[in-house]
Amino acid sequence: MASDSSAGNPPDEAKAIVVHIFTSRESAALAAANLEARGIACWITADDCGGMYPSLTAPGGVRLHVRASDAEAAMALLKTPASAAELNQIEVDAAASAPPEPDSQEPLAQGQILFGIIFGAILGVILCLLYQWADELGTKTYYHHRAGKRDEAWVYRDGRLVEFLQDRNLDGLWDHWAHYKNGRVARSESDNNFDGKPDEWWTYSDDGRDALQKEDTDFNGVPDVFCTYKQHIIQQLELKPNGSKYTTVREIFKDGVITEIDRGGDSNGNFKEFVRYDPFFNPIGTKPINTNISTEFYLLLPGSK
Repeated sequence: MASDSSAGNPPDEAKAIVVHIFTSRESAALAAANLEARGIACWITADDCGGMYPSLTAPGGVRLHVRASDAEAAMALLKTPASAAELNQIEVDAAASAPPEPDSQEPLAQGQILFGIIFGAILGVILCLLYQWADELGTKTYYHHRAGKRDEAWVYRDGRLVEFLQDRNLDGLWDHWAHYKNGRVARSESDNNFDGKPDEWWTYSDDGRDALQKEDTDFNGVPDVFCTYKQHIIQQLELKPNGSKYTTVREIFKDGVITEIDRGGDSNGNFKEFVRYDPFFNPIGTKPINTNISTEFYLLLPGSK
């Protein structure tokens, strides 16, 4: 068995010759075994603390020694084609399996890995958002069913709600339509007698607080009643039968409670009678027909007509 400078006393090195320097103990040990199998005594030396620190062999390598008298035969044996090829393969395998040298760039490599993880996560989020955005493109309709029938529908265009529909009597036909703009209802129509034609219309301000309402009370397709709302509270109602250009009856409200009714309106915007009411809808003052008083109301006293 090949001797080692780290164990016992090697032969007299003054009479020894280094016949080959290897990059690893494995390749040197195989070569030494090959020589000893042919009767040539040899030993190995290396500056690696007895094999505890293999990386220290890089500067001086692992040295294979033989006696001076065996040097020529040993070198000839190591140079034979079979032995040389075997030693070269061992050198390659040893180099491939050798632990990597300490890398001064290791902190940079860890930073690159961290950057890659962060970049990958950000890219994943971006791709997910792009997929959701692309999935929302176009027009999509979502339905609700009641009693096994479709009664509501929400229409989205490019991810925004643009229309809401209802079938309130479940006859298979829509009878209420609400149209949205920037997330708020902008206008709506309703078919209250379910004849397939709208007979009530609402138009809303941009903030949704004020509105105008039109209603076709005789269902002939022409609005008759017109209401004004502010802050969701009714302010005024005007009756214009069959789309007349003048108001025949006007109702005035305060805080949602009727305070005055004007009747007998003509094409000139004049009314024949004005009646004022208290919060309980009791008449408290009137301006009779053909009166010469233009600004004052008669008080209605108990028992008066």
